[in-house]
Amino acid sequence: MNLKIADFFIGAFSGALVAGVVSYISPPFMPMLVGGLIGMVLILPLKIALMPFFGAFEVMIPLAIIGMTVGMGAGMLSTLDVNNIVIASGALTGLLVATIIHFSNKRYTAE
Repeated sequence: MNLKIADFFIGAFSGALVAGVVSYISPPFMPMLVGGLIGMVLILPLKIALMPFFGAFEVMIPLAIIGMTVGMGAGMLSTLDVNNIVIASGALTGLLVATIIHFSNKRYTAE
């Protein structure tokens, strides 16, 4: 069974999850900083839960990048009150990060 396709779904889901949570609880004061912190804290249990099933490299690196970037971006966008666009941009960013990590890893392996 090929689990490589799951990496893209994990990236999109985690990006949407972080964006939704950050846009829901982000304060109006320093939303970028608080959003990044919320994203990192929210991604930590997700990393621990997914690592045994999908491997450390495929989970730790993309989710760390997704948690920080989507959290900061969603924190900035949360001031506009457009939750659907924030969640969609989080999912798209997560998918983009997972794709970049996949192809950069493919370049270094002999698969």
